[in-house]
Amino acid sequence: MKLVYLSPVPWASMSQRPHYFIQHALHAGVNEVLWINPYPGRLPGLQDFVPGRHAKEPAGRLELANLHVESVQPVFPLEPFHQLFKLINFKSLHQIIKKIADFKDENTIIVIGKPSLLAVELCKKHSWRRIVFDAMDNYPAFFSGYSSKSMTKIEENIVDIVDNILCTSHPLQKKFAHQANKVQLCLNACTPGFAQKRKNTKKLGEDTLTFGYVGTIASWFDWKWVVELANLHPQHKIRLVGPLKTLKPRELPTNIIFDKAISHDDVPGFLSEIDVGLIPFLDNDITHYVDPIKYYEYRSSGLPILSTKFGEMSWHHADTENSTTACPFNLPTNSLYFSPSDIHHVTWDMRFAELFKNTIMK
Repeated sequence: MKLVYLSPVPWASMSQRPHYFIQHALHAGVNEVLWINPYPGRLPGLQDFVPGRHAKEPAGRLELANLHVESVQPVFPLEPFHQLFKLINFKSLHQIIKKIADFKDENTIIVIGKPSLLAVELCKKHSWRRIVFDAMDNYPAFFSGYSSKSMTKIEENIVDIVDNILCTSHPLQKKFAHQANKVQLCLNACTPGFAQKRKNTKKLGEDTLTFGYVGTIASWFDWKWVVELANLHPQHKIRLVGPLKTLKPRELPTNIIFDKAISHDDVPGFLSEIDVGLIPFLDNDITHYVDPIKYYEYRSSGLPILSTKFGEMSWHHADTENSTTACPFNLPTNSLYFSPSDIHHVTWDMRFAELFKNTIMK
């Protein structure tokens, strides 16, 4: 059995859900995978000129046998103008479609990790053993204006075509409720390396603490909340680790410290150095549908968590036995506190095992 995966992220990027999805696929009976790197699904914009926005991020170290990686190159970013995009990028699209056609056979599954015109074309041009949409985000919200309308139409076409829709959060499950017969909830998880007992944990109400965040710092980052936390606890450090993809506010409190981005393999080491994990996201049309992987990483590392109220975090809070535990320090407004617990240790293999058995490989 073969699998074609249209990814929302490049293979040479920090290891995320798509990478571990493919890793499990190759363990679950898929013999060969063709991974297609994403291309821009929008028009050029001013955001392209934000310093550091396109800086290369630390890549993961997954090396998998029987995995082939291809890109659609070159591509001029005009996808919202469907016909013009196909015309101008005809040669590149034709080449990648041919590579996919040469790779596939009658027993090939296609998984769409990001809606695109290429995905629609492939679903219509070829027959597949199964067509799966792994809905990881509210994709139209990542765009604006005509680009957002275009992505909405493409996503609607994808939803109508596919056999299964995997939703990574309860809000996404609600979004696609009109396709209830296709929808299946499949939350996120983390790698086994994060499951470790913490040593010499500090008393949160007494000692000097280090709050820590690791991940991309982008437009959805809640600076106001972080500043409020820093001002409430000037004696504590707040370490922010990750690529900066947006402009940071001026004159931040001095106890907010920026560290350079690290590889995913180095994240457990960083988590062992902090006392409280932070997830400071705004609640908007993007984050409302997100189940943050760092929640699982923090929990598996034995960290207490301080989060804003957004997306799947409210579901986690309602579903956690310790969610009513009083926080031993002052909280910013719009906060959720999770005390340390091992009950949320869920690995990708644990998450995907039943999915592949009952859905993907069916």
